[in-house]
Amino acid sequence: MTVDSYQLPITNYQLPITNYPLPITHYPLPITKLQI
Repeated sequence: MTVDSYQLPITNYQLPITNYPLPITHYPLPITKLQI
């Protein structure tokens, strides 16, 4: 439910996120390691 709280701010970062599509793809592996 905490995700709902960040739903609004995420929309504000929607534009910058588009500028960082490549780096974001570089962070899927480390993220999975954190979950493990």
